[in-house]
Amino acid sequence: MIRKSIDSLETNNDQQQLKNCSELKNKFHELLNEIEKEYNGILLENVALRKELEHNNKSGTIITNKFRRGNIFPMIKNRVGFRKKNHSPNNLIFSSNNQHQDIIWDVQIGGLDNCYIGSASADKTAIIWCRKTGYPLLRYEGHCGSVNSCRFGYFDPNLVLTTSGDHEIHIWKISLDENIKILSNSLLKLKSTDIVSCAEWFQHDQIVSTSWDKSATIWNIEMGNSLRTLYGHDGELTYVSCHQTKPLILTSSRDETFRLWDCRISNSLVEIFHGHTKTVNSTLFISDNQFISSSDDGFVHIWDLRSTNSSPFLSFECISPCNRLSLFNNILSVPLDNRDIRLYSIITGEKLYIQKRAHKRAVQCTSLVQSINSMELFLASGSLDCQMHTWNIQKLKENHR
Repeated sequence: MIRKSIDSLETNNDQQQLKNCSELKNKFHELLNEIEKEYNGILLENVALRKELEHNNKSGTIITNKFRRGNIFPMIKNRVGFRKKNHSPNNLIFSSNNQHQDIIWDVQIGGLDNCYIGSASADKTAIIWCRKTGYPLLRYEGHCGSVNSCRFGYFDPNLVLTTSGDHEIHIWKISLDENIKILSNSLLKLKSTDIVSCAEWFQHDQIVSTSWDKSATIWNIEMGNSLRTLYGHDGELTYVSCHQTKPLILTSSRDETFRLWDCRISNSLVEIFHGHTKTVNSTLFISDNQFISSSDDGFVHIWDLRSTNSSPFLSFECISPCNRLSLFNNILSVPLDNRDIRLYSIITGEKLYIQKRAHKRAVQCTSLVQSINSMELFLASGSLDCQMHTWNIQKLKENHR
């Protein structure tokens, strides 16, 4: 009888302890949720205050100086993360699985037959991936600051062009030696006066870089010297795009404009495009006379240089800030701060596809090509959640096909 009483007491004690543990656990989760709500509220207030400062202080001195200390892009300070669980969609092919330890600013599919994916990260590295297997082939560790862009060579697909917060532009070569997994040496280093946001191949022996010093520079990569500097923007430059056959350049800026330059004329500047109300994050050529631009104002605009007015002839309202665009066969990929990726037809303006909640945080960049031996599309995306994902896009609207 006594033994039964003791056993009963022990059972009751165990149950009470379990109950207490469960209550403590629930209370702990409630407190964490409250902290998270307060933290997100502070972040949102911070974003609003920063935007107000940008509006009131046209020079951007306060904000810019604060960002420079971090030696990273400005966008990181204006993005809010979401803590919702991101379930893996059926069309996800592979992810970078924490190979990068910080934000991925840029991705590009390239190399011979588009066999590689390049990713540029704030963790000071760029990684070359095998597109077919998803395996990381080579990690470039030559930069001392955030790697802000990554581009494969037009004429030699094994050459890679990267830019960084360390004020440098590097050109390096993908090694075919299976024993080399980490590369630190470059073929060429070019030194800028400030953070370099982007660079692109230009003509056969030149590149163009954009910088936070509000200028773009044309470089001769054979000689390793600057040929010309393009001045005129009132804010830090965010992106550059070059025409593949003609000496035409597009530069984007935080001054809410983008500019078209023609290096065949003396002063180079052809046109200043107004129409966005916030930072222009990227611009791309559609043809000699047509261009696409994306902005933090939540719009993507298509422009025609031959138009009699200065307004875009086609616009996509995306609600959320629009980041670095990519274009393939008249299909436009738009990465958004709200974690979605949208595909549009630049011919009809129709929305063709939405990859919902593609990442846990803002999607910063995408690259789009056709899938190997298939009519489907292969999409790579990079995000502030430090992950690169690749997607198989199967079902576009039939009338576009």
